[in-house]
Amino acid sequence: MRGTPQESDFWAKLNYDENGDIVEWHPLLAHSADVAAMTEALLKHTILSNRLASLIGWNELTDIHIARLSALAALHDAGKVNHGFQNRGFSSDGPRGGHVGPIVELLTADYKYQKQLLIPLGIENILKWFSSDDVCIHFLLATWGHHGKPVIPQHNFKSTLWIPNDKRNPVAKLQDLSEAVKQWFPPAFDKNVKPFPNKPILQHGFNGLLTLADWLGSDPKFFGFADLNENYMENARKNAAHVIDKLVLNPEKARRKLGVEPIKFDRIADFQPYDIQQQCLDLPIYKKGSLTVLESDTGSGKTEAAIARFIRLYQEERVDGMYFAVPTRSAATQLYNRVVKAIKKAFPNDKSRPPVVQAVSGYIKVDATEGKSLPDFKVRWPDDRQDLLRERGWAAEHPKRYLAGAIVVGTIDQVFLSSLQVNHAHMRSAALLRHFLVVDEVHASDVYMTKLLDRVLDFHLSAGGHALLMSATLGISSRYRLSTHGNKLPPEPKEAKEIDYPLLTHVDASRKNPIEFHAASSGKQKKVNPVLNNIADHPRKIAQLASKQAQKGARVLIIRNLVDDCIKTQKALEEQLGCNSDLLFKIHNTPAPHHSRFAPEDRKRLDEGIEMAFGKKSDNSPVIAVATQTVEQSLDIDADLLITDLCPMDVLLQRIGRLHRHNRDRPDGFEIAQCIVLTPEGRDLSNCINNEGQASKGKHGLGTVYQDLRVLEATWRILEDKKMTYWQIPQHNRELVERATHPDILQTITEELGEGWEIHQEFIAGQEFADKQIAGLNGIKFNEPFGKNGFAQELKQVKTRLGRNDYQVFLPKPLEGPFGETIEEFTITEWQLDTIPEEFELKKDDIKISKEGFSFKYYGEIFQYNRFGLSRKN
Repeated sequence: MRGTPQESDFWAKLNYDENGDIVEWHPLLAHSADVAAMTEALLKHTILSNRLASLIGWNELTDIHIARLSALAALHDAGKVNHGFQNRGFSSDGPRGGHVGPIVELLTADYKYQKQLLIPLGIENILKWFSSDDVCIHFLLATWGHHGKPVIPQHNFKSTLWIPNDKRNPVAKLQDLSEAVKQWFPPAFDKNVKPFPNKPILQHGFNGLLTLADWLGSDPKFFGFADLNENYMENARKNAAHVIDKLVLNPEKARRKLGVEPIKFDRIADFQPYDIQQQCLDLPIYKKGSLTVLESDTGSGKTEAAIARFIRLYQEERVDGMYFAVPTRSAATQLYNRVVKAIKKAFPNDKSRPPVVQAVSGYIKVDATEGKSLPDFKVRWPDDRQDLLRERGWAAEHPKRYLAGAIVVGTIDQVFLSSLQVNHAHMRSAALLRHFLVVDEVHASDVYMTKLLDRVLDFHLSAGGHALLMSATLGISSRYRLSTHGNKLPPEPKEAKEIDYPLLTHVDASRKNPIEFHAASSGKQKKVNPVLNNIADHPRKIAQLASKQAQKGARVLIIRNLVDDCIKTQKALEEQLGCNSDLLFKIHNTPAPHHSRFAPEDRKRLDEGIEMAFGKKSDNSPVIAVATQTVEQSLDIDADLLITDLCPMDVLLQRIGRLHRHNRDRPDGFEIAQCIVLTPEGRDLSNCINNEGQASKGKHGLGTVYQDLRVLEATWRILEDKKMTYWQIPQHNRELVERATHPDILQTITEELGEGWEIHQEFIAGQEFADKQIAGLNGIKFNEPFGKNGFAQELKQVKTRLGRNDYQVFLPKPLEGPFGETIEEFTITEWQLDTIPEEFELKKDDIKISKEGFSFKYYGEIFQYNRFGLSRKN
């Protein structure tokens, strides 16, 4: 509504001009209708209704149950009728406050206040919708706690916020809202239907659904500020239908374009499928959800296998979308274009094609088109596609919305955030329920992340969701834990090494009786010649080695476990060759390493640059790139020679996956893939173990980045094995992984090496237990009533990767970076700080510009930024 509301009006949203004056307002009843209509549309026209039903063991939600949840959604902002909130729109001297806390406090207030306010709201009827009054209370907490986290009553009810005065009557407005709900959702008040049961997981699911509906229903591009009239709900429902149509949350139109004939592989690719891809497409479809584990070699087309499986599930109405999760932002950036290409082929008509969102911070991208961030969280899309993408690109415009996309490619962190006690986790978890969840590069090197994945899978499968986990290097103990929920012991090492590879393990959501499908490999066999070289301590020698091979025509990829080692090796290489050498990996003619400590804008340049230098469409020119783990997974890059620090075998095989990935002419001497594994000069890893059993003294990430020295020792022994002069990949994958990760093998190593290693094994076991406990403590308690417990007070300290706290630092004004890109923000990890920072704002005086770049002072520490990345000055 135009103008300023009267003090007797009840507003929900206000719009201000540049002078701070109210120019437009949206009535409370109108916004209530918007969000209720959005909730109803999501339940009626997406798979979320079935997912919520599955959470409580029901086959479906009836129209009456959908009406009841939608009616509850209409009450989500009932707290806004209190004087404290309404006074925020006026210059009066009355109390000011929020709208969630005051109404939540009503649930613990004296009975006379509950009777005075809840009865007008219609509580007598609402109580009948639930199996008990207690269940109803927690549903109300889930309804009112829709701003990202649970709000717990503090027994601090303030009656003065609700008592009618000469300006407004909150009680009468609650009555108006109740009467409107009866008119909007008459079936909700039917009696002959079973009540919602005492199953807290439904409360959590509903809260996520409502939060998503509120985000959509609050966006003025979908629901503008409007006059309230008797036809308002009808218009709200039309708007909601428009939203789910344009965002393709309702997949009906897209699904119809796939036809009714069973999908074939040629729907997403122009080549004949490998056996493993066809097997994946042909897997049985379980109506109540499924988990698939795909083990296949690097380069065998797992990505296309996953997309084909998604298209089939999509066609058969088992999923409404896909989230393709990878370990790193570099991998997500490169994978994104492959997914866009496949989806364009599957849906040639762009008017019915589901939008493909890139869920990577620093990017705003949908359908391969990039938007530009503007102030006030707005986005500008290219002029010729502005009208189309302002709706299709909604999910791409904010990280909290990523999972609400139709098809999304992003990092695993967004998936983990759906189960952790962080703001808007419930919204993420509900949005994720719509998707076919694909997780690439699953392995067991990180216990904390493995536990988080377990939590996500538990929730996803309990709702009847479908998931696919992919790996080239998964140990059998990990596969058994995932596919049987830990209820089946793995076979002994001798038997484990003989299990078929590649392999598909498929099981329904119960994870009780998995079945295995063996398929022939892609046929892309390669020999790898692994050689040990004990020069890990000497960057100059590494640089000399790389330079010598590049001068023979080789494309050389160096992967160091630590950023500091990466930078030292880069500097040694430049000293060896000179900064102008054509052999150096460069961005805009500027040599640089590739690691994680760059500003988001420069990370984009580095990601693009590594693909240009080593990607499928690159030429055969010799080049040397020095990197960290940022390039080891999911990237479609191809080197002739890999020089890598020692690392666990499953990780090493991932890195080897960047060798001889494509069919191309090789320089003389590199017809066989060459892998040089760098080790310290001393052979004894025992020196890394301290008195407590912790591997805290190892160099190059041995015992720090990779904590389990037993796995490193096993990997080192395999590399020393003269019986395996060459590794045949993927033929030897299974044997190599089991020899380095099987629990029985690790136990044997411990017994052989003696007391220090026994203490180390105890430390690792304790650390794994602690990591699991931390993951559990940080996780949402889906089986406890919503609102029984709040989120942890240290919300900013909850991590998606153990030991990885990131702090955003914004520059007071944009500065030019080393590669010609404007820099606006940085990410500083806790490893670079001695203390946990509080709120901190950089000032212009904190920044010093130099020839090499610039430096700034942050929380008592001085950081410098240049072409080598962000580092702390000693």
